[in-house]
Amino acid sequence: MSTASLRRSLESAALSSNKAKLSEIMLPEDDATIIKSKDDDLTRIKPRPYPQVLDLGGKPALDSKFNDDYSLRGAVGVGGGGQVLLGFDERIGREVAIKELLDQAANEDIELSARFLREARITGRLEHPGIVPVYDLGTKQSGAPYYVMRLVRGDTLAKALKTCNDEVLAEHALSRRLSLLDRLIDVCEAVAYAHSKGVIHRDIKPGNIVLGSFGETIVLDWGLAKVENEADLAPLVSAALSKPGNDADLTRMGDILGTPAYMAPEQANPDFGGVDARSDVFALGCILYYLLAGHPPLRGSADEILAQLSSLAPMPSARDPKLPMPPELIAICDKALAKDKSLRFPNAAALADELRAYRDGRLVSAYAYSRSELLRRFIARNKVALVASLAVLLAILIGAGLAFKFGVEAHKARNLAVAEGEIVKQEKQQVERALADVTRISNHNLTAANQIADSILGNLNEMRMGMQQAAGSLRTNADLAASSGLLDGLLQRYPRGESFATTRAPGTIVAVAPAKYRQALGADTSQLEHNRMTLERGVPILSRIYQAPEGFAAVTMVVPIKQGKTIPGFISMRIKPVDFLGGLLAEDAQSKKRTVWVVQDDGLLLYDTDPQEIGLNLFREERFNQIPELRQLAAEIADQDAGVGYYQSQSAGQSEPSRQIAAWVSLRPAENRGWKVVVLEAW
Repeated sequence: MSTASLRRSLESAALSSNKAKLSEIMLPEDDATIIKSKDDDLTRIKPRPYPQVLDLGGKPALDSKFNDDYSLRGAVGVGGGGQVLLGFDERIGREVAIKELLDQAANEDIELSARFLREARITGRLEHPGIVPVYDLGTKQSGAPYYVMRLVRGDTLAKALKTCNDEVLAEHALSRRLSLLDRLIDVCEAVAYAHSKGVIHRDIKPGNIVLGSFGETIVLDWGLAKVENEADLAPLVSAALSKPGNDADLTRMGDILGTPAYMAPEQANPDFGGVDARSDVFALGCILYYLLAGHPPLRGSADEILAQLSSLAPMPSARDPKLPMPPELIAICDKALAKDKSLRFPNAAALADELRAYRDGRLVSAYAYSRSELLRRFIARNKVALVASLAVLLAILIGAGLAFKFGVEAHKARNLAVAEGEIVKQEKQQVERALADVTRISNHNLTAANQIADSILGNLNEMRMGMQQAAGSLRTNADLAASSGLLDGLLQRYPRGESFATTRAPGTIVAVAPAKYRQALGADTSQLEHNRMTLERGVPILSRIYQAPEGFAAVTMVVPIKQGKTIPGFISMRIKPVDFLGGLLAEDAQSKKRTVWVVQDDGLLLYDTDPQEIGLNLFREERFNQIPELRQLAAEIADQDAGVGYYQSQSAGQSEPSRQIAAWVSLRPAENRGWKVVVLEAW
């Protein structure tokens, strides 16, 4: 067969699908071109006017040549101007999937060709077990591009979920769906890896996830992925939202990017902000919702779903009082599906951490535990110690019984038994009181830590938004030079800020408030890390704690001033953590027995009830090595977003050891910075 006739044969091979999914040579039902009214996860690229004619076999001839390196064994699917073929690598001796553009599509549609190559390069740079690897990239003699991938065998998560829903009893269906939680964690980890490389998937859904027969979980279809700091290929056309008959489960190209049933609000309406890693978190939250409820959170036509996404109404909760749903998973799901993306998990890694914490029986930061729940967890965590205590009590009771039965002196034995019984009763009461105290203190500390974190984040967000509003009024260099009055207004509006300044890029201070810091005018701050990051990223940045020239510990928030695509300068606010954070704490948040820490993500103490400790590193300070239990607690705080821990120490001259119960939560006051609030109470 000649090369030309082979090419014509390949281009005519067609199956009724849209974008080919690589699974077992046959396309799963959820990826068919025929749209069914109740399917939530169908994918179809905007139709292209490329003729497709079936040949007699509907697939390439067995063992026909694709090029010198690959032969063909069959067709996987065709659609959207391209097709996926089942190939065989003659050099290595393995089956592969070959995705190629049809010649007419490659020659007539530059945008489609660019997106095809972009998909291959993005997928190829993501080397992770949960992402299908790209083996080869090339061009056919006709000039049409192709790339070669691992052949993924298995069923999609969409098919697995539909199989779970076939159960007659709703409880059994829920149990089967929740058995897929480990697969969702695998997906979160694969997406977290992509986020670490600056890649956002934008079309995560069950139909793009393949479950292998040997435990593999593969995330497919990176054709709509967005790479940070790279231009997007597909423009947004809001007019498409008004087209009648749109399906909720279609991946849209040329209109909006993504699948409506799994799309974040900001993908449907730019008023909710830009698309970033938290948009993928929303899609993962939709899948978690499916695991809990048996269907996506929003259903209906595409127009209906997009209208719901664009509204200010909150997303529906997966909670169903008729089913025994885990409350922690519901709380995680609700947080992932927040329409305000600042309230979601910052990325897929944070969501994976929360899901692992639930799976492993640890505390979930998104869920507010009751006292009884914390008590049960404490008992489970300290089961060995409690069993040992009960064994001692049981031994005492047995001893008392034997004394009764076999005692030579009945009167003495009876008195001894009464005395020992009283001891047992007292020891039991002590254990119960200790458990109640630990539960009460842990619950109070966790509640206090959450309240403090909410207060800090709320105040910083309010100040940041005020600074961004002020930055928007500085439209010319003349406005920047005459910004003293603007800074005075910010200082009056936000008295918790120590000082405000405007700076001309890359770092010359042009105005400052209050007047006592005027000696800083003209200073060059271009070498400061937070100033450089603001100019590079174009987003608000929060500095690490540092020693200000005036001699106090300080933290600076920097907001860029944008004029079109340029950043001529920025507004900065400097705060004293000891005053700012201390002023936010409620009067009852601190006491003689209670201590509050606010810790930077690298371990530096931003705030401590004892001001002498500020600036020390909780994770690395040498003197903390003298208290091994405190060092272990610091390691737990560093590794976990939220939790409860304990430690005790005994200083010279103390007759009794000091016992501390700690609870902590995490917050992210800026894109580049994470803090932890730790509340400790003596016990």
